[in-house]
Amino acid sequence: MNNNFIIVSLVVILTVCITLSANIGLNVEGQKENFNNITTNKSDISNVENFETYENSKYGIKIDYPSYWLKTEPGSTIGIEPYKQINVVTFSSPPNNDPVLMVIVANKTEGTLVDFASVGINQHRMIYPDFNLLKLGNVNLGDNPGYSFIFSASDAYGKFNAAQIWTIKDNKLYLLVITVSEHLNSLTWPTIQKMVDSFEIVN
Repeated sequence: MNNNFIIVSLVVILTVCITLSANIGLNVEGQKENFNNITTNKSDISNVENFETYENSKYGIKIDYPSYWLKTEPGSTIGIEPYKQINVVTFSSPPNNDPVLMVIVANKTEGTLVDFASVGINQHRMIYPDFNLLKLGNVNLGDNPGYSFIFSASDAYGKFNAAQIWTIKDNKLYLLVITVSEHLNSLTWPTIQKMVDSFEIVN
């Protein structure tokens, strides 16, 4: 399930951390807006499955996830200091690991949340010929202001929707990377929304 997208996302973040040294204007054709939900449509999140809480004291994060989803803590690293990013935890739904939500922590270099979104959007436009930006704007991630974009595209596995959500706290960049196959959108986004809403930085 969209493993290529996940790898690309990590590479994008590495590139952003290394290359950003000044503000980059968004090239999104006026689609900037404020929004509270990451979903592209309103959804009823009252009937989603049972959740349990994941907490990682080393990286200072906490998030709820469906009890039957697979949880892995790869701790994989891309880059070296001061550009190191850690894939702290990945949640995926069996049996096909679809959808996927990853939590990444990185050292922040220069640039704003809008800069990171701008670079990510422009790189994904180059990677996916059918890239379609669905939503862009400010969010709250835990108690912290954040920024997000949602898009649709397709790869060898078929069409999918994806979201990337950033926030910064204490000079650390926290990133949620989400991918959902198109045929699972209506069933899965309420669950994803609840996971995002539960995310906390506890350090």
